[in-house]
Amino acid sequence: MKTGQKISLMYSTITILIVIMVGGIFFFYSSTYAINLYYKYLEEKAHIIAVEKFDKDELDPVRYQNVQRRRRSSIPTSREAFISAKDSAKANAQLRKFMSDKEIKKLRKNEVVDFRNGKEYGAAIVYNDNTGVYVVVATSTNPYSEELWNTMFWAVLWVIVIAIVILVIISRIYAIRVVDRIDEDYQTEKMFVNNASHEINNPLTAIQGECEIALMKDRDAAFYRNSLQRIGKETDRIIRIMANLLTFSHVRANEINPGDPDYVKISIALEQFRDEDTKITINHDFIVRGRPDLLGIALRNIISNARKYSNDGKAIVVADRNTVTVSDKGTGISKNDIRHIFEPFYRGENVAGVSGHGIGLSLAKAIFERTGVKVSVSSTDDGLTTFTMKFPKVH
Repeated sequence: MKTGQKISLMYSTITILIVIMVGGIFFFYSSTYAINLYYKYLEEKAHIIAVEKFDKDELDPVRYQNVQRRRRSSIPTSREAFISAKDSAKANAQLRKFMSDKEIKKLRKNEVVDFRNGKEYGAAIVYNDNTGVYVVVATSTNPYSEELWNTMFWAVLWVIVIAIVILVIISRIYAIRVVDRIDEDYQTEKMFVNNASHEINNPLTAIQGECEIALMKDRDAAFYRNSLQRIGKETDRIIRIMANLLTFSHVRANEINPGDPDYVKISIALEQFRDEDTKITINHDFIVRGRPDLLGIALRNIISNARKYSNDGKAIVVADRNTVTVSDKGTGISKNDIRHIFEPFYRGENVAGVSGHGIGLSLAKAIFERTGVKVSVSSTDDGLTTFTMKFPKVH
């Protein structure tokens, strides 16, 4: 599993658990609120039926009709009870049919008690009448609770499912892509540093060896001259490697100031490479946009690579309708190597005897991609290798 997938899976799992936890908390508090609201309605119902029973003689007809109307419009009850509190033992025995002793004690303190008795919800209040003190109990099976809980449960569940789906889509489209790109860049830079150190170390080791041999004993002038020439050759090699490394690093990091890009005809950009080893054909000329110096570096690397690995040392360049192809007939590129051909310092198994540093093609691709040019490569079994650069159209 790639690093991007691991990180995406980890954070997706954490986020999904958070969404589920938030959904569960929302469901719990919503359910609790709905139950408490139902208890408030039961308390109101208990008060209404108490007024209707005990204050009937004290109310005028209009107020009494209003009380009856309120009772009919209030929530339905399954049982209603009026218990005299005069005889505590008898009252407690009747109240235990509805509630616990702890809740009965609360009633004795003249508090409103909400209780649950099996499937029934209930409210009990203490009502003082001129004939005595009574406990009024109203119970209901709450016909709305199951429907309400089902509705809330499915609503929360759908929210969680939709959130998970959106999270997975965002994770795959954005998170994995970005993290994989970061991981890929990290691995590339790691390989870049390791290989750069190796490439620079080789000529430095050769220079050190030449110096040690020259200092072992006195030599004639011809030996020193040859030794200095070899040292100079290795020094030039280091300079070329460092120049390519710096250019490649700056291009990848977008640290080269693009300035104002020029508009150049592809025929003019290719003309500098025309010689006896490079056949250039312009079928349809077109305009390209970019920095001529960087474009020249990229084209030179592709063309010189073709000549280097061609059997006859020649390359064929064709420009036609926003596309440039560079072909050679040589060793070819295996299917395994072609996947890595643009990686820095990568060299195929069949080019071990050919000099090179493995930077040219990766540098060319980095320059081309920065200007929107799509680069691809193909190779046939007979050794025909073709690099294709598709330039964006310039209007």
